Amino acid sequence: MFTSLYELWLGQNDDPIYAESVFNPVGLLTLIAAFVLAALFYLGLGRWKAVFYKVGPWVITLIVAAIFGFIYALTYALDATGADESDSYMQGFAGVNAFYAVLYFTAFSFLLKRFSIYARRTPV
Repeated sequence: MFTSLYELWLGQNDDPIYAESVFNPVGLLTLIAAFVLAALFYLGLGRWKAVFYKVGPWVITLIVAAIFGFIYALTYALDATGADESDSYMQGFAGVNAFYAVLYFTAFSFLLKRFSIYARRTPV
């Protein structure tokens, strides 16, 4: 499932290790991490204090999701391929993964915000 999402933006790589053992674990963990961050924001922080109804804390959490997505994808690809340093495909993969982390977090935000007490109207 995740292979087609990444290859949509990146194209196929000559190294089959990406399609076989990189895309699916990275995509799944990014999806789970985005859900956990959204649940933490809306079900934890959004029920704890009225400060979290503003857009600022939501944007900070969104940036955290993007940074996690980028760093995790890059380090996982480096480990899986055994490369000493990243190449342009790895950098692109990490960037696309960060983009998907932002999309997932935003989607989970719209699903979970109704369960929050103070952040019901965040982000919109």
